Amino acid sequence: MSPHSPNALPSHTTAANAPTASLAKCETYYRQINSPEDQRVLQNDLDSLDNWSHDWCMTFNPSKCHVLRTTLKTKPHIFTYRLSGHNLAPVTSHPYLGVTLDSKLNWSPHIDNVAAKATRSLNFLSRNLYNCPSHVKEAAYKIYVRPQLEYASQVWSPHTATGKRKLENIQSRAGRFVTGRFRRTESITNIISTLNWDSLEHRRNIADLTTCHKIIHNQLEIPTQGIFTPHNSDTRSNTQPFQNIVCRVDAVRGAYFPRTIGKWNKLPPDIAGLGNADAFKRAVSTWLHQ
Repeated sequence: MSPHSPNALPSHTTAANAPTASLAKCETYYRQINSPEDQRVLQNDLDSLDNWSHDWCMTFNPSKCHVLRTTLKTKPHIFTYRLSGHNLAPVTSHPYLGVTLDSKLNWSPHIDNVAAKATRSLNFLSRNLYNCPSHVKEAAYKIYVRPQLEYASQVWSPHTATGKRKLENIQSRAGRFVTGRFRRTESITNIISTLNWDSLEHRRNIADLTTCHKIIHNQLEIPTQGIFTPHNSDTRSNTQPFQNIVCRVDAVRGAYFPRTIGKWNKLPPDIAGLGNADAFKRAVSTWLHQ
C-alpha cells in the first residue's frame, strides 16, 4: 500500500507500526487495553485518523461508529472515545464480516441471528418449492440454507447443547421439507439417515480439523505463536501432538484453538501425517464416522 494512497494509514499512528491494532478499509480499529496509557494512545490514533481523513477529503460518520469492549473483567477500563468531535457510543455486540461479535465472548447472539436468517430462507423455499421434486428441494437447501448455518463456524461453533440443538433443528425441518414427511410419527433420525446427511456438528468438526491442517502446513496466514506447543511426553497417539490449551472459562474453552487442538491430538498418526488437504479432509470425515 503506497504511503501516498488514500488507503494508507497515517505513519505516526500505532496502527501503522504495532501488531496490536489494525485498520481495514477504515472500518475496524482495535487495540488491547491494559492501562489508561493504552486508552490515551488509542484516542490519539483516532484523532490522527480523523485528521488523515480530512487530508484526503473524506469524513467518518460518528453515528455509525461504535466502541465494542471485549472483556470478561468485572471492572474493565472505561473510557469515552471521541471521533470528529463526537462521543462514540458503546455497544455490547456488533456485526463484523458476517459474524456478530459479543463483548462477553458469547456466541449465542450470533447463533440466534444465524438460526433466524436460515429459518427465513427455509420458509421461503418451502413456500416456493412445495411441489418440486425432492432432489430440487435438497439442492436448494444445500445451496441457500446450509451455508448460512456454517459460514465462519470455526469462529463461533457452539459448545453448548442448546446452541447445537438450535442449528440441528433447522436441518431437521429441512429434512422434512425435502422428503415431504411431515407427520410427527415420522422419525427425524430416519429421515436424515435416508437423505445421507451428516449432522451439522459433524461437518463443523471436519471444518475445524481441515482448517487446523491448513494452519499447520502454512496454507493460512494466522498467527500461532505460543499456540501449537509440542507435547513434552513421548506419545505415539499422533505424529504431531500438541499441548492442550487449559481454560477455566467456558467462553474461552469453546474457542477455536482450545477445542480443535484436543481433536487434533486424537487423530490417528496416518491421518495427521497427510500433507494433501483434500486427502486429509476425506480421511477425517471417514474417521469421524467410525
